[in-house]
Amino acid sequence: MTREVSDRVANLSILSPAAVKTEWQQIFGEAAPQVPISLLRLSLAHHLQQERLGSLPPSALRMLDALMSDGEVDVCEPEIRLKPGTRLLREWNGHVHAVMVTDEGFTYADRHYGSLSHIARDITKAHWSGPRFFGLRRPSRPPVRKPQMKGRVQEQCHGAA
Repeated sequence: MTREVSDRVANLSILSPAAVKTEWQQIFGEAAPQVPISLLRLSLAHHLQQERLGSLPPSALRMLDALMSDGEVDVCEPEIRLKPGTRLLREWNGHVHAVMVTDEGFTYADRHYGSLSHIARDITKAHWSGPRFFGLRRPSRPPVRKPQMKGRVQEQCHGAA
């Protein structure tokens, strides 16, 4: 943060409530909202810093927009996609375990499995998330606002892209 912005942000804390509202009017071109003066100071400081340093990434802005709209956010987890032929390796208790991804699921120890969690359970004798056990991560994607639909059925989470 530049010295000028730092000084302006620091100056906000010593301004009178009337001066803070005047500053708001000058920056935003409208009367300050009826909120506590401390919130106005924080909002002004954020605005000054944002002008100099830039805004949040678009994904964070979309998430905030969705949260502010109605508080309901679609939190579908993106699907982990593995191509057939991919080999997953995991060391557990001194042994390396290899899993092959197939068109129908997974092959481990010459047996076919429909899920990695079943394989992880066979290896560890405990309940594990298979993708987590094998170190797989879902691609990060911010939540999206649920569409406002009246009289229509909303799309299922898996079908939305």
